[in-house]
Amino acid sequence: MERKIDEQLKELYDKGIPVYSISRLDSINQCLYQAYNTYVLHNKGVQNVYGMLGGKTHDVLEGITNGTHTEADLKPAILEELNDLELVGLEFPKDRNGKDSIKEGWITDMMHFASTYRAPKGSLKAEEFFLYQTPKGKYLQGYIDLQKIRTDGSIDIYDYKTSSLYAGEAIKEHQRQLILYALGLEQLGYKVNSSSWIFLKYVEVTFDGYKSSVSKKKTPITKIVERKKLYSDLFPFMERDLLKMGYEEFEIEIVLDKFKETLLFEDLPDCLKDNYHMKPYVKKAELTEETKSECIKYIEDTIEKWESLGEDEKNYPPKEFVRVQKNGKTVDDTFFCQQLCNHKKSCRYLHEFIELKYANMDDDNLF
Repeated sequence: MERKIDEQLKELYDKGIPVYSISRLDSINQCLYQAYNTYVLHNKGVQNVYGMLGGKTHDVLEGITNGTHTEADLKPAILEELNDLELVGLEFPKDRNGKDSIKEGWITDMMHFASTYRAPKGSLKAEEFFLYQTPKGKYLQGYIDLQKIRTDGSIDIYDYKTSSLYAGEAIKEHQRQLILYALGLEQLGYKVNSSSWIFLKYVEVTFDGYKSSVSKKKTPITKIVERKKLYSDLFPFMERDLLKMGYEEFEIEIVLDKFKETLLFEDLPDCLKDNYHMKPYVKKAELTEETKSECIKYIEDTIEKWESLGEDEKNYPPKEFVRVQKNGKTVDDTFFCQQLCNHKKSCRYLHEFIELKYANMDDDNLF
């Protein structure tokens, strides 16, 4: 969706003052050669399948908040984009067996999301522009997916994600975007309560657990479940509940086979459905003075590094290929370069790496 240029932004552009985004800074730290192509040569490259599908999903969600779309538009929009990507030859990566399980899993997750999504309630804003100035006078701009305004005027920030959950160091890296959103709004004088991701491929399911041997009360269980795994993750609990309700094994098989097919709680018997409560998975960023300071330092250090490089290509080396352990084997970690980088088709470093890799294979790996 094309956006109008904000007047503040236009004024800075007219004065020749550079304005950054967190995605640009992340690109610089991911691979300088990628950033060189994008921001020095102004070659955008070819977007990947995840970016295209995520963009389409965000557009419809924005429209739902603004009243130009409804929840019913989600499923056909995603399916149309999948069809368009297939026509232009943009594909999901294959799994390690050369099959389409990654694509099939993504579609299952997102079709379930599109079938069950209900617009959030409250006073909301979608895709609001912000401009943030760092203590050293550097500017960053962005658009916030969703804001909820509380009755006291304070704000909760939300960012839609169609990706897998972040873990480990990736949480720290990705939450800088949410922290920047908070910094931008705080600079405008708003109070920010929280800044969170809404992971669209996941749900939070709460249901009764087992009785405690002490209190004899059932302890509620909350599980974060990828949508495609709802059946496999919840089967033991649902089977337990149905057995306690007096269902025969063949009846349980019929009930749960239908759930396996649709993954919809509404297809469960009322006596079981009432015990399971599902909502989109929302994960908060760590919004503290310490994480804000770390984010500001990351921003200013990255901009300083970038502005010191000049325009000579030799100053922009590619991302270093590293060796990682996968399924008991040591392999080259080229997923970002081969799947996510917009310059994968034109990157001479990647092509040279792949050619050298296959040139050095022994006869046992020829075919």
